[in-house]
Amino acid sequence: MKNKYVVGNVILIDGLKIIAKLLENTNMLTYFNQGKVYKGVSIGEYLGIIRGPYKIVAKVEKEYLEDIKKEETNQISEEERYVRKVDLKVIGYLMKGKFYAGIKFLPMIYNEVVLLEEDEIFKAIRGNDEKYKYTIPFGKILNEDIDIELPWNLLFNTHIGIFGNTGSGKSNTLAKLYTELFKLQENHIINLKGKSKFVIIDFNGEYIGKSVITNNKNVLILSTKLKNGKDKIKLSYNKFFDTETLSIIFSATEKTQQPFLKNTLNFFEDDWINNTNKIIESIGTGFYNVFKANNNKESLSLLNKVLEIVHFNNKIISDTEVQKWLSSLWHNKNNTFYYDANVFINNKTEDEILDIRSRFQQEIFNNNEIENINFIDKLKIMIYLQLIYGLRYQYVQFEHINPLLQRIESRSKFLNKLIEIDDNESNSILNVISLRDCNQEAKKIIPLLIAKQSYELHKKCINPDKLDKTFHLIIDEAHNILSEQSTREEETWKDYRLEVFEEIIKEGRKFGFYITLASQRPYDISPTIMSQIHNYFLHRLVNELDLRMISNTINTLDSLSKDSIPNLAPGQCVLTGTIFEPSLLVQVDKLEKSKMPNSDNADLYELWFNKT
Repeated sequence: MKNKYVVGNVILIDGLKIIAKLLENTNMLTYFNQGKVYKGVSIGEYLGIIRGPYKIVAKVEKEYLEDIKKEETNQISEEERYVRKVDLKVIGYLMKGKFYAGIKFLPMIYNEVVLLEEDEIFKAIRGNDEKYKYTIPFGKILNEDIDIELPWNLLFNTHIGIFGNTGSGKSNTLAKLYTELFKLQENHIINLKGKSKFVIIDFNGEYIGKSVITNNKNVLILSTKLKNGKDKIKLSYNKFFDTETLSIIFSATEKTQQPFLKNTLNFFEDDWINNTNKIIESIGTGFYNVFKANNNKESLSLLNKVLEIVHFNNKIISDTEVQKWLSSLWHNKNNTFYYDANVFINNKTEDEILDIRSRFQQEIFNNNEIENINFIDKLKIMIYLQLIYGLRYQYVQFEHINPLLQRIESRSKFLNKLIEIDDNESNSILNVISLRDCNQEAKKIIPLLIAKQSYELHKKCINPDKLDKTFHLIIDEAHNILSEQSTREEETWKDYRLEVFEEIIKEGRKFGFYITLASQRPYDISPTIMSQIHNYFLHRLVNELDLRMISNTINTLDSLSKDSIPNLAPGQCVLTGTIFEPSLLVQVDKLEKSKMPNSDNADLYELWFNKT
């Protein structure tokens, strides 16, 4: 410390609040001393405080002048009337060339305040050198104009939050982080294959470009607009035909509709869906339940819905008697079906019903259409037949289950376009799933399905004694799925959706499952989720509610960094969290045009001046 450049002395220590009085002529931008360059004293800069063998490192948070004379009637500026002072926040200390974060020593009155050399500032910003052994380039620290690299080994095993208004540069930041990580893979510095998987849920189609993040990725473009959809996500058979999954997809209520779905799945055997003979037999049982019990006018309507699915045209049935039964009407007074003025089906004998059932099944078999039915329609057949059974034995009420049927019929129209049953997982390290061409219902349901299945499958495949695999779920425009403020959906559905993601973000880290969130509206995201994020990249935010959420959630954010957030320029962000001690103000490197996400503003000059 022989080359110390003294600029003042400590004059007040009030708990962790430290005030230093600066010497005269300490307002230069840059200083030179014994061949070394020093930055001047200003807000956001770092200073040292000498205490014995230690050099305490503090950040300048406030700068002001104090009037020594304090004569209100005398406003004449005189030499030595005003004293320049600064408020300092201790962030750590230097000893024997190494920086140690945290408050171990506090200064004493009259301790000398000194300027720090550039390499000392660099150590204070980076912290322990061992922590920065494995890094990726990211940008420059604004105040110091020093290149900043991020320790990938400590960053990507945490939950990450990237927040900022539209046009603030958050998409570039997200892409920059993962572009640099995949560069390490492409340059054979690290090996992700078979060890880690990455899935990007892309609401606006920003990351589907050929060179965005990496050329070696699998892109799925889901669409509810095209007649037969486009790409499809894969769900395992067991995961799709699961009470919880179906409850998610069809927003089943907890007390009536979820138990009904559970009973449906328990009733039908695992191989039922791929066994044509069993499906025909089940439809025949449905026919028998309708006319044997003959106790509910809705049951025949449900059976006819099943027949519509299997393309069973009543007009071309060769068996006239079967045709009569399926075309029968309900007689309210007698509570029975009838197909002629005086022919009530409840008067038929057991043998007659069984005979018609057998002929009915033969007609379906002759139709030969069941093998071509998709899995969603087969699920509908299961549910309709189970409801017929429940109505026969009066353990369900049609009014309670009918809303579920309506949701099933409505959502099945787009689910066929988006989902396929396949137990084989994608071998790609990075999967980008675009929801740009999906309707709002799909944008709510699909990310939840992906997150839940990925989390549960990952937990099953890891070694509980040692994390030998990781999964990284990246959600851009995360407020679309993690909003607590949404009023366009049922409360029970919203609560369930948030509970799933809150469990993942609270418990996922211990299983090697990590989430990266990017959003322009942090206030919309559940506070529980926001508080569980480990490292934050904060771009420009101006909404008071967003700023309040950030302030209340992030305890590592100092007041200076907090105040700067509304005034950040595009590409600038505040880094704070478990690996950023203290908070850093950074200009993020801009990616090449071909590697940038498709999120630019329209070029009006190019658009409007082009006369062709």
